[in-house]
Amino acid sequence: MKVEDARPSTDSRVAPQEMVPAKGPSYVGLLRNHSFAALWVGQLVSQSGDAIFDVALLWLVFVTTNSTPMVGLTQAAVTVPAVATLPIAGVYADRLNRRNVMIAGNLFQGAITGVLSVLYLANYLTFPPLLLLVLLLYAGAQFVRAANGAIIPSIVSRENLGAANGLFSLTTSANQLASYAVGGIAILAIGYTASIAYDSFTFFFAAVMLTFVAKSYGEARSKTPGPDTGTGGGFLNDFREGLAYVRKSRLFLELIALGILVNFFGAGVTTLLAPFVKVRLGGDALSYGLALSSFSLGLMAGAVVVGKLNFRRYIGKLLIFSLTATGLLIAVAGLAQTVPEGLVAFVAIGALSGVVNIPIAVMVQTQVPREVLGRATTVMGSFLSAVLPVSALTFGWLGGQVSLGTLFEVSGLAVAAVSVVLYFPFVELRNAKY
Repeated sequence: MKVEDARPSTDSRVAPQEMVPAKGPSYVGLLRNHSFAALWVGQLVSQSGDAIFDVALLWLVFVTTNSTPMVGLTQAAVTVPAVATLPIAGVYADRLNRRNVMIAGNLFQGAITGVLSVLYLANYLTFPPLLLLVLLLYAGAQFVRAANGAIIPSIVSRENLGAANGLFSLTTSANQLASYAVGGIAILAIGYTASIAYDSFTFFFAAVMLTFVAKSYGEARSKTPGPDTGTGGGFLNDFREGLAYVRKSRLFLELIALGILVNFFGAGVTTLLAPFVKVRLGGDALSYGLALSSFSLGLMAGAVVVGKLNFRRYIGKLLIFSLTATGLLIAVAGLAQTVPEGLVAFVAIGALSGVVNIPIAVMVQTQVPREVLGRATTVMGSFLSAVLPVSALTFGWLGGQVSLGTLFEVSGLAVAAVSVVLYFPFVELRNAKY
């Protein structure tokens, strides 16, 4: 497959001093780019609130209902918007200014989490409105997700895309490492209201930081007259263009097929993590926060390594190998009997997951032209996400029927088996490079 050069370095709208590529991947060089630094700082703060909210949400549901099916239903509400809303978000990320889309999305999420904290404080937060607000919250998140993924190649050079994605993964993991543990402590010390309210504040902070990103970087379409400027066609036509790009790419189709199968089992493990910590390992809210922090510690270690590697010629093989190893480690985690044993396993799983995430992001960003990047990536993301609510509901129900350790073991072995089996027929993915 031909690699499209999506660098906007020849675009007159881009400040050339911020786009000069470094001699090699450089985190320092990235942070000298003022627009990238503003995007990164805003996300860094916002993600600290997200991490605390993540601990609060599923732990609150499980300890108040003592039901894995209810946890599964809540996790389904978290994942459904990625299926229903992400393709719509991708269209608007390619039609509107991406920076402005992210600002609006953060303001919307800040308002929703603010309402959640007020309802809980007033003792009006029953399960049905909780599910509705979670659906709205994560629907807003899809617009930020679509625009963020599409704007990064406009801000940094092609040579620094690996470092940029590595830095985001590294700092996200470091942030979560601290914030998940803090979230567990906060729940025990000050309760759920303040934890959720803090998440609301961080969304508003991120919106303010985004105003420091140069507006020109948010423009999705070139203003030079030509076939790619696309002034007409409407929403459905834009959506079809994104779908068509994905359909004609053998590499993307293979990536989607692999992702759907892996995500079904991987998402099931994520859904059952809170019950696994409480029932299987005998932990509390702090233990759950530490489990998530351990996973983030591993992600951080993986990002440090892969963000500095020159993996351009073997990116596909790196992805499949890492998925196989991740599956085996998930199976090992199912054998854990105590919190310390579980924490060690989660660190290892996180490290391999960190190695998985960056090749996927770089592969997509380097293969797709800038004008269709938001639509193509969100169409792909929608297909990959379609299995998540199904997985959450399935594993939520299975958690009440089968040993949680057994579910971890079976899921991990399934991930490894799928990765090994598909390595041979998926030639485009196996040989992918950029």
